[in-house]
Amino acid sequence: MANCPEGDQDLGDIHRHFGSHSLWDKYSVPKSPTIDVTEVWGHDSSGSLVVENKTLSSMDLVNWLNEAPEKFLLSETHRRIARLVWVGENPKTSRWSPSRSDLSHILETWNIQHAFDYAQSCFAGVSALPQLDGVRSFTTTYHPKLAIAWSHGATGSVGNSTQGVMFAGAEQRVELVRTLESRWTFELAAHAMFPAFLCSLVLASEFDATAGGIKSDVREVEVRTGHHRFSHRQEQPAAGELGHLSARMSGCAAKLANGTRKLKVVAALNEFILEHSGDEQCTNSRGRDELVAWGSKLEPTRHSSATISSDSHAGSGKSLLTHHIHLMQHRLQMQLVDNEYVQQRVQVQIAALFHLIAQQDNSIAFETASSTRSIAHSSQQDSSSMKMLALVAMFFLPPSFVAALFSTPLFDWDAASQTADHESIGVGIRPQFKLFWAVTIPITALTFVVYGMGILVQKRKLNASQRLTSKPLETVP
Repeated sequence: MANCPEGDQDLGDIHRHFGSHSLWDKYSVPKSPTIDVTEVWGHDSSGSLVVENKTLSSMDLVNWLNEAPEKFLLSETHRRIARLVWVGENPKTSRWSPSRSDLSHILETWNIQHAFDYAQSCFAGVSALPQLDGVRSFTTTYHPKLAIAWSHGATGSVGNSTQGVMFAGAEQRVELVRTLESRWTFELAAHAMFPAFLCSLVLASEFDATAGGIKSDVREVEVRTGHHRFSHRQEQPAAGELGHLSARMSGCAAKLANGTRKLKVVAALNEFILEHSGDEQCTNSRGRDELVAWGSKLEPTRHSSATISSDSHAGSGKSLLTHHIHLMQHRLQMQLVDNEYVQQRVQVQIAALFHLIAQQDNSIAFETASSTRSIAHSSQQDSSSMKMLALVAMFFLPPSFVAALFSTPLFDWDAASQTADHESIGVGIRPQFKLFWAVTIPITALTFVVYGMGILVQKRKLNASQRLTSKPLETVP
């Protein structure tokens, strides 16, 4: 059982330090001039519990904060045991509330501004802050879905109540409200650790829902890959390319890692609740001291009955909370086992998809190699054909050159025909014959020179680029 601190303690320096560095940026969108609140009312004797959800305007905030802690409901006078302000998006209206000024006013009135700041400085965890002005506050954080700060203490002559601000995502808010509206006993709902208990339930339920979706995905992929030994399977094989399925399984592995983180936060919440479940009695004793100070305003008989009732509810609430937490701890152990089992199945499918993709790539590479061999064979046949064409061209090229040369007006064929009666085969040449060679030889030589110079320039550029890339970088002192 936790020891009751002697007197009020100032807020620790370490909490002030971390509270000045917010890690949350979600609450930075335009806000509507409304406030979504939830109130829990209960009757001490009958144990009746009523949960009310309503939306206030900014103009009604001051009156709401000053409302009486008792209300006539279901033919009985109920006292308010909790009131919560929701921060963030309303899933029904898609509006964000409250405004920053309204939120600051609420936090200041309930004296939990420091707690809310500290909650926004954490990524995950739960904490109990030192007393500040006689109020003990608590925080629960799970980034980026939950950031809750609340206090629990005496509210005049009607016992203790919880006052808190709950930043929650749309899905988490729906689940929190649904869980809050479940059938709980008066003693449990009136306990200081009830908000932490709600968060533990919601996070554990979220894990079950996420794990169920992952199992469905894994079963479909197992049918597709065939890497399993389950004899009866009714799922359809997963559609899509193997690369897409591999990315899908990697996403499942990441979700399971996040599930491990979530379960560790749930374990920390359960331990925290058990550790601080005895703080209720400390709060009650503090509330009784305050009631004594206000004795002039209270009737003695009512003061005595409230004290006895508070003690009995505190003991019953602690017993119920302890029982529930032990049950949740057992379920948590099974969830951890199931999480590890699903992680192993996901890893098996990731490895199977990797090997299947490798086999697919090898098959594609084999087909590519076969196509390359066919192309090489065709190229070889084309090369043989080109060789035959070259041989044919070599056969016809000399006669073609001679015929072309003799057809030019470089020879004196007329003189050769006049001497045809003589036994001479000589053919005289004309002056253009020398001109032909005088022009052809320089042009041919110039062509080869230009070609050689082009090759030389290309070689120099290649050598320069190679020297530039191979030169080590100079170190700067």
